[in-house]
Amino acid sequence: MRFRPFGHSGTAVSAISLALTDTQKRMGPHDWVRVVYNALENGVNTFEIVGQDPNMLDGLGEALKVLDRHLVFVALRLGVAGHKQLDFSSENLARSVEAVLARTGIEYLDAVLLDEPGEDSLTPEALATLKALRSAGRARAIGISGENPSVDAYISTKQFDVLALPYNLTSGWTTRNRIRAALDHGMTVIGYGFYPEEMHQPEGPAIPFLTKRTLLGPRPTAVNPLAGAGTYTFLHETNGWSAEAICLAYALTQPALATIQLTTDQAERLAELAEITEKEMPPGLASRIEMARFGPVVGTAKA
Repeated sequence: MRFRPFGHSGTAVSAISLALTDTQKRMGPHDWVRVVYNALENGVNTFEIVGQDPNMLDGLGEALKVLDRHLVFVALRLGVAGHKQLDFSSENLARSVEAVLARTGIEYLDAVLLDEPGEDSLTPEALATLKALRSAGRARAIGISGENPSVDAYISTKQFDVLALPYNLTSGWTTRNRIRAALDHGMTVIGYGFYPEEMHQPEGPAIPFLTKRTLLGPRPTAVNPLAGAGTYTFLHETNGWSAEAICLAYALTQPALATIQLTTDQAERLAELAEITEKEMPPGLASRIEMARFGPVVGTAKA
């Protein structure tokens, strides 16, 4: 596992990190202990708590109690879509943070992130509470996550330390400019969503022949040497690499990201992805990704 600096904090975080979310299948505390231990064994030292499932919090606390606290990075994300929406009032923010700290038994959170806050979601009193939690050492950093337009406004306030946002091989200039703005304001950036759902299945095969028009209609003349160019079919056709592994390897090439987050409770999958942090993408893949990002070339099509 490779490690990267988490901004200027002096903390080193694993290149991939693990989100612990209570939307996963129902698991008991011992199951969560197993998930965390497996991550640690694969070099992952960075976790994000999503939700407040007691079993998940108990399991995380049990797994981490044998480690020196400074060896792991633990963040908390609040207000996540798919859960009961939390209001970002000062009372709820303080209560949520203290509840997680008490349940897990960890001394502090390395970061507290607010997920997809609207423009008017965070009052001055709530922001003051976040800053107070940071000043008291209950949360070492405060941040925001998401991709709605209000994220740009929060970045521009220069009040936050961390930005988490989706980043993958389809990310365009809006995302890239957002990352640049966050870095310009001294924020540390976390990536997630590296494996878009639309990449999970192969695209239809590209047309394999060039054609020429004759009196009898179009006829194939030769195998098209550019078949598949401009599409993402190569994700499922690269020897020794899965589509997910390629997507992760691509995300890891973005030096601005402190860590790439994934969600899994499968030991084998985590081990496979952890190995990707030590590898370079096969030659030619980077250029094929760029060709696909900017659209299909003339002469190819989906079946």
